[in-house]
Amino acid sequence: MNKIDADKVISSYIKKIFGFSMSKLSDISKAEELASEITIQAYCSLLRQDGIENMDGYIFRIAKNIYARFICNSDRFIAVDGIECLPDTKDFTLDIINSESAGILRREITYLSEIQRKVIILHYFEDKKVREIAYALSIPENTVKWHLACSRKELRTGMDKIRTTGNLGAQPIRFNEMGHSGSPGSLGDTSYFLAKVITQNIAYAAYHQPRTVSEIADELGMNPIFVEDEVNVLEEYGFMDKLKNGKYRTNIMIFEPNETSYMIYRKIQPKYARLFAEKYYAPFLESVKEIPEFVHVPDNDINLLKWSMVSFLANRLVPKDWDWNKFSVKRPDGGDYKAFATVDIKPDWDISDAEPYIYGYCGDMWRDNISDTVWWKAWQLNCHWTDRQGGWKENLSTDFDKLYFFAKGKLPQNESNAESYARLLDKGYIVKLRDAYKLNCITCDSLDKWCKLFNNPDEEITTLCEEYSSLYAEAELCGQPKHMHDRIIYESRIASTALVTRVMKSLLDDGILKLPSDTQAKSLLTILFTGK
Repeated sequence: MNKIDADKVISSYIKKIFGFSMSKLSDISKAEELASEITIQAYCSLLRQDGIENMDGYIFRIAKNIYARFICNSDRFIAVDGIECLPDTKDFTLDIINSESAGILRREITYLSEIQRKVIILHYFEDKKVREIAYALSIPENTVKWHLACSRKELRTGMDKIRTTGNLGAQPIRFNEMGHSGSPGSLGDTSYFLAKVITQNIAYAAYHQPRTVSEIADELGMNPIFVEDEVNVLEEYGFMDKLKNGKYRTNIMIFEPNETSYMIYRKIQPKYARLFAEKYYAPFLESVKEIPEFVHVPDNDINLLKWSMVSFLANRLVPKDWDWNKFSVKRPDGGDYKAFATVDIKPDWDISDAEPYIYGYCGDMWRDNISDTVWWKAWQLNCHWTDRQGGWKENLSTDFDKLYFFAKGKLPQNESNAESYARLLDKGYIVKLRDAYKLNCITCDSLDKWCKLFNNPDEEITTLCEEYSSLYAEAELCGQPKHMHDRIIYESRIASTALVTRVMKSLLDDGILKLPSDTQAKSLLTILFTGK
């Protein structure tokens, strides 16, 4: 019987059950306790039965059985109809605690839920009575009895079960890329929370289908106690969701090799990168003949300016109604981002036509310091052509703070600032010429004026974006679980922006962009805005 029907039935019998209890017991408090126990057991039985023809007789039979045990004045009452709960003298659990099967029993106890483990341990191993357990755990006595009944049934089933190592226990996966889209928190991003192989496999185990802690443990071939703690952390920080049925589902976009996706990508990415380069990016960059007066470029090299313009042109392809926070998760450490990871699995099809891995990037990364006395914003993108290591973790606001004061002539060359100069030199944001230092990245006096340099795309380019987004979504959906489909379809709307590094390669091939020098590469695709 489903829960809704069981709720209706048990609600209609509550008064009758209490009337039965009062007819058997003169003490109102004891009658209430008996009625509560009958109600619990009847409800549980209903959930496990279908096609009950005589409901009155069925409920009355349960009531009589519960009453028969109740008058024995035992803390451990007997359950019926599918929930085995034997009296103390016949309790199989007591019989095997000190037997050769004790090890198996202890193993099965670890597969119980946390509250059931506590109840079983307190009751059997610490010899606590129901009343004492209820007080210790701050739960009603009837709830303790309920957990004892359910636990004994699960233990009996588990004792007869041959537990085998799941797929992930025999062949654990590993992630070779873990990242975020949004703002990481004080603890870091996805790579921090999934740093351990066990955590990666827990996340993967509950990705394609929701699982309980015990089911995840079975899949990993591990003790549930070790899995439970990891699951609790992942749930607390939003990497897993606990569903109403008690199962967990991973809320991380996990990518793994898929031949169908691969073939679609190989077809559409080079094609559309070339189309966007020719129809959208190249015409704009070729129209840029001089550097705007509010922009300061090292050595007045207009090529450096054009490199940065590519990324801002890409951002103009984002639809006006786009919500960057949709599907983002706010985490306890202050993080607010969408998590993703990639499974490190070698494709099982021919990839001899695969392109070199030069199109990955980290960006757009914004940093800022906005106060009454200081205002600056910094933008940066890391890719194959930038000579920078460390990704977003090395893109520090403190570096740009120092750079701001240097650009304003407020970072004296003295002993107290020696470390700051060394850091800026190491990052390539400044260079030393003889005894003097100079800026080695683009600075801009006005963020507003910079943004106005870029017009919104016309109808032809918007249509091109929609075409590519549709094809990209088709590739992304391959092999992905249903609960990720909405996120995939939504994020595919801005898929054309992710072609930015492929567009850069096309523009390089066409001579519209030129490779930066070694010195320029250190600060390529970096802008410090010093005014609104």
